Amino acid sequence: MEIQELISFTTIVQQGSFSKASKKLDYCQGSITIHIKNLERELGVQLFDRLGKKVTLTNHGKTFYQHCLKILDDISCAKEAINPSLELNGHLTIGTIDSLCSSIVPQLICKYHQYHPHVSVSITTDTIEGLLKMLKNNDIDFAYLVDKQLLDTDWLKIYQSKEEVTFVASCLHPICKIKQPTIQDILTYPIILTEKNASYRRLLEEKLHEDNLEIKPFIQSKNTDLLLELLKLDQYISFLPKYILEDALKNKTITQIDLPDYQIDVYRQLLCHKDKWLSHEMKAFFQLIKEKY
Repeated sequence: MEIQELISFTTIVQQGSFSKASKKLDYCQGSITIHIKNLERELGVQLFDRLGKKVTLTNHGKTFYQHCLKILDDISCAKEAINPSLELNGHLTIGTIDSLCSSIVPQLICKYHQYHPHVSVSITTDTIEGLLKMLKNNDIDFAYLVDKQLLDTDWLKIYQSKEEVTFVASCLHPICKIKQPTIQDILTYPIILTEKNASYRRLLEEKLHEDNLEIKPFIQSKNTDLLLELLKLDQYISFLPKYILEDALKNKTITQIDLPDYQIDVYRQLLCHKDKWLSHEMKAFFQLIKEKY
């Protein structure tokens, strides 16, 4: 049983097909097929059901896959133990949402690059649904997102932190003259919000629906930097997570509007697929997150 055969096997599982695995590994598809035939011959079982172009694991294949992940991880750890000074030089593909990409992610990537300058990083942004679909298709290594707690057993949760979402406005906005504003007061002013499928907007609309209220934003955009700039014009109110607002709140260019009945918590979460092989590049990023937060 050769290590490369195990790598071919796990790559087929993660990519979903022999052809995608061959492209990923830069092998001809015939070599991949030979690797799997060798494994099946040695193990005496069939690892894949091949129905046309669709490839799925057999029960034996599912069991063998879990052991393969552990074997490859042990081999990688052994190499690192022998040569701990070996620099990481692989690739990392991160999926995230726009609000994190414009606030927290840049600092993390900068710090990661300082530690591991030879790792190349790709960053893609999408909706929560889009990121989870990319995780399932192995198009990204992990997803860094904000939503209610995701408890699906398909995901391995590396990190989680509670985040407050709040109504905010310019310090010069008329709402600031009201001593104890209500949600009805807020809804009388032009509202600017993130796009409709953003997690915290969805949770806000669910809460409003419970109170038989509806919000009709004057402007909606996934670009949170744009929303922050619009808030400075003293005309609008928005609903945003506080991690986006730290600098503006500190500089007192905007103010938080306290509504106890509309205190909504979301969770910043770092997820990867439970069957994903964790590369050293991924583990280094996870360690950076844990150290920082």
